[in-house]
Amino acid sequence: MTARSEEAEALLTSGAEGGGQEGPAAGDLSVDERIAALLAENRALRAENATLQSTKNALLESEERYRRLFENDLTGDFVTATDGRIIACNPAFVRIFGFASVNEALDTSILDLYEDPGDRELLLLRLRQEGKIENQGRTRKRRDGTRIHVVENLVGRFDANGELIEIQAYTYDDSERKRVEDALRESMEWYRQALDNPLVGYAHCRIITDASGRAVDFVFLEVNGTFEAFSGRSREIVLNRRITETFDPVEVADLIATYGDVALTGRSVTFEYRMPSLEKWHEVTAFSTRPGYTTAFFTDITKRKLAENALRESEERFRAVLENSLDAAYRRNLQADRYDYMSPVIEQILGFTAEEMAAMNIAEVMDRIHPDDRPSVGAELSNAIASGQGLLVYRFRAKHGEYRWLEDHFTVICDPDGRPLYRGGIVRDVTGRKEAEEEIARVHRDLESAHREANLYLDILTHDIGNTENVSNLYAELLQDSLDGEAACYVASLKKSIGKSIEILGIVSKIRRIHAGPPDIRAIDLDAVIREEATHFPDLPLRYEEVRRQVLADDLLSEVFTNLIGNAVRHGGPGVEVFIRAEDGDDGFVRVTVADTGRGVPDTRKDEIFHRYEKKQRGVGEGLGLYLVGILIDRYGGRIWVEDRIPGRPEEGAAFFFLLREAKGGGTGGS
Repeated sequence: MTARSEEAEALLTSGAEGGGQEGPAAGDLSVDERIAALLAENRALRAENATLQSTKNALLESEERYRRLFENDLTGDFVTATDGRIIACNPAFVRIFGFASVNEALDTSILDLYEDPGDRELLLLRLRQEGKIENQGRTRKRRDGTRIHVVENLVGRFDANGELIEIQAYTYDDSERKRVEDALRESMEWYRQALDNPLVGYAHCRIITDASGRAVDFVFLEVNGTFEAFSGRSREIVLNRRITETFDPVEVADLIATYGDVALTGRSVTFEYRMPSLEKWHEVTAFSTRPGYTTAFFTDITKRKLAENALRESEERFRAVLENSLDAAYRRNLQADRYDYMSPVIEQILGFTAEEMAAMNIAEVMDRIHPDDRPSVGAELSNAIASGQGLLVYRFRAKHGEYRWLEDHFTVICDPDGRPLYRGGIVRDVTGRKEAEEEIARVHRDLESAHREANLYLDILTHDIGNTENVSNLYAELLQDSLDGEAACYVASLKKSIGKSIEILGIVSKIRRIHAGPPDIRAIDLDAVIREEATHFPDLPLRYEEVRRQVLADDLLSEVFTNLIGNAVRHGGPGVEVFIRAEDGDDGFVRVTVADTGRGVPDTRKDEIFHRYEKKQRGVGEGLGLYLVGILIDRYGGRIWVEDRIPGRPEEGAAFFFLLREAKGGGTGGS
């Protein structure tokens, strides 16, 4: 109530209490004056009330405008508490983040829309420090979990103590702009990489035409570093200059025509171009983004072209080899049942032309194979599907009716499911070889027959003649006891010759036994063999260092020591001494030494002493014993040689060395 209304009320009250009498408070005012004052006050009250109503209406209208603005705003407006509760939001916020309604959004926390909830604390810290955050781009989550990019503006509201109590914000979906921006950035990055690519040259050109509109030149507007490397021309030399100013016009004439066609028609092309002055080949892709201009990317394909040319030359040489070879190469398409390729030489082999062979199906081919060979051919073809390769040898009936022997080396190519697709190979005419093999087989049969016959003669020599010589030796001994003088000397010589003959027959018998079949190699006690052989020479000064070794040999090992010791006795002269020693050799061998103090072996004879019998550099029976020793050591997988007993002094005796393989853990054999 205003002051004036309070005064009017007092006047009225005082008039009523006085019963029409003027009271002391009324002063000298009459009733009319008091009524006039009341009416004036009433008018003032009405005016003031009208002003208040107008202000109220304006406020309501403002609030309605704000409400419509909040609800119809295209940006997502929202208010949150510091703990993340959504206090208020508009429909745009609901739409942006995929809520079903405003009420659903108000039942959630803004933290549910953060890709990383930890970002919330950083945001609150900035608001407390700065009061607001403007145009901040962020990644947020929609209600269904999909990511969107938004731009946010946030203002903090603080209490009287400066404490942050709520955040007012608006946001809008920036995903499409961000996508376009990222795509543009990627496109620019691709463009930058394309220009900086060390393997791809780049050139952007403006085409120059003559009065008739025909391209006669072009100007380089832009090139990259790779262009400089490929062309050998720097940017400073080529930019804004015609190509005919930096390259031979004749060399680039076709390039100008092609670039011109691209620039004037808009057609894109990819082609190969050779620059003789650069000794290079390039693969060029040219296109036009606007009439009169051409952009080109090109790569250096010189190595590839050289390889292709080399491959083409190689293929031509290979084809020449195939077509001039005496062997026929072929490839048979197993699905189409025909030959894809057959060398022309097949006509020389079988009388059929390559075309006639190509027309034969598998049934016709098999019909020409000799009936006796068809089963093996069919079986080998079936097996080759699994193994991928095979070898056929069969007789094929040629065009004029005669059978030719063919040898077919082939491979089979299958698809991933194992189905055979192709068979390719080389066919060779081996008729002459087969005939030679048959002749060799016949000769071999003849040799076997001759070998049996020779063995029969050897049996007669070693058995029947040996028995005869033993009888002759017996009679010689009887004659020697009954004769004196010169006759006795003759009988002694006769007896010596008979003994030599018996010895030769014995060695021949042993050599025959060696060649008759494989040896019965086993572990032999080397010490037992040496001691046994020493007993056969009781009057010989023989020194032997005991050895405990098992070696791989057979029961003829004793012949090695018999012949080496006997050789020393025969050729060593009076008082000869013999030394035998065995020691570890290299790589699992035992090294055996048989040395004597005899006349030794001259250096000129050391290499051939074991082969004198073969070379016939001998007297009757000479060298046969050492020949036997040599083939026995070879039979055992060892080696034998002779040296001076005292190096450099051959006249003081010889030393025979031989190697025998050591038996590891073998049993002791007989000697």
